[in-house]
Amino acid sequence: MRRMTMQGLTLALMTLVLAGCGSSREMQAAEACEAAAKERTPNKLLSVDRKALAKSAKAESDDILQLIAPITLDTGLQSQYTQTLNCRVQFSGSEAKVIALTFVF
Repeated sequence: MRRMTMQGLTLALMTLVLAGCGSSREMQAAEACEAAAKERTPNKLLSVDRKALAKSAKAESDDILQLIAPITLDTGLQSQYTQTLNCRVQFSGSEAKVIALTFVF
């Protein structure tokens, strides 16, 4: 029983630490872009380097970021190919919303 209590305490502590970390606006934007790309290509396996996407972020204004990075479609298949993902994200408070998403050949 005591071991279960220590595991529960450890889990609660780790959750608090991770919740306090939060992600940067750039990483939030990259995650929003990846999610939007997956929604737009429901029948494709895709992969995006979120760190590269976040690193590419450029502010267009105080609340809009533009992100550009490679995206791989049909990941792991013989038909695998790479395009460029061009994404614009608008922030409203702490919420990131994709306002434009383009796949560039």
